Amino acid sequence: MKMVYIASPLRGDYNTNIKNAVEYCRLAAEKGVLPLAPHIIFSQWCNDTILEQREQGLRLGLALLEKADELWVMGTTFSQGMQGEVAFAQEHGIPMFFVTHPHDLNYYPVSADENRLLSKLDCVPESSRESYENQLVVLRHEHLRPEYRTSRNQVWLVTHGPGCRPDYVHSDTIHLTHPVDGDRMAVRRGDVWGVPKPEMMDCIRQAYPEFDAALQPAAEPEGGLCQ
Repeated sequence: MKMVYIASPLRGDYNTNIKNAVEYCRLAAEKGVLPLAPHIIFSQWCNDTILEQREQGLRLGLALLEKADELWVMGTTFSQGMQGEVAFAQEHGIPMFFVTHPHDLNYYPVSADENRLLSKLDCVPESSRESYENQLVVLRHEHLRPEYRTSRNQVWLVTHGPGCRPDYVHSDTIHLTHPVDGDRMAVRRGDVWGVPKPEMMDCIRQAYPEFDAALQPAAEPEGGLCQ
């Protein structure tokens, strides 16, 4: 069973935040993972209002995160502690997913097959600031219906659209074509994480052999799909 670290705010409305963390763990467990929320566990003896105990709780949380398979960042408000958890996950290569609507199971990043979903860490750093035209990109998981939520269905080719340019202010629409199925969709630039790393595309090819034939032009010097 996959162990998932649940990150959510603690400071502020303490009682509500604890209640929310418990609910997030319950929902995550329904999706078949082993959820662990640090401030549910360590708040039993670490008082967040006492500096020394807060620091101990943060250290214990990061030690727990290091052993987790994934980090799920719940909601859209990131506390100082959550920012530290995100930075730690990035530094240690822990797959990280942002669950923007944590009370809705449809937003939970659970793959529909045996292969894990792709996240921002699977993309070339800073590629989100480059042009996307004629590039493969990683679609964020929440834009796929749960039954189609696989890493196979997260990799798309950008064909055109004003949003290909990161500095185009009038529209951020980009048009996608799936390399294997030929399906098409239009999304916002922010709906994709970026350009997948070449080593991640190697993993995709291994997991889904149909990508080999579909991406054959990428092996040509002028193709550039995975560059």
